[in-house]
Amino acid sequence: MSEDDLWPVVPSEIVADTLADPSISAEVFSTVAALTVAICEDPWLTGSDQVGGDPDWREVLIPKGLGIAEYRIDRKSQRVLLTRIVLS
Repeated sequence: MSEDDLWPVVPSEIVADTLADPSISAEVFSTVAALTVAICEDPWLTGSDQVGGDPDWREVLIPKGLGIAEYRIDRKSQRVLLTRIVLS
């Protein structure tokens, strides 16, 4: 896979704040980080579902039953905005 095939994942302010919270365990942080790498490699990640009728608005379960992540694919800029994570 080349750099041209990657879709940079940018966290929204609320996601960045959630991940910066010192009460978030290292396991949760690293699992979410690994999920962002997977999204970077393929935004239409197997196991993700579109939200509503928009194929570029996606949601996916965070592995290990840790919650759900929601993101928006920006095809024009070839990047992804991680809009929300809801931790269990």
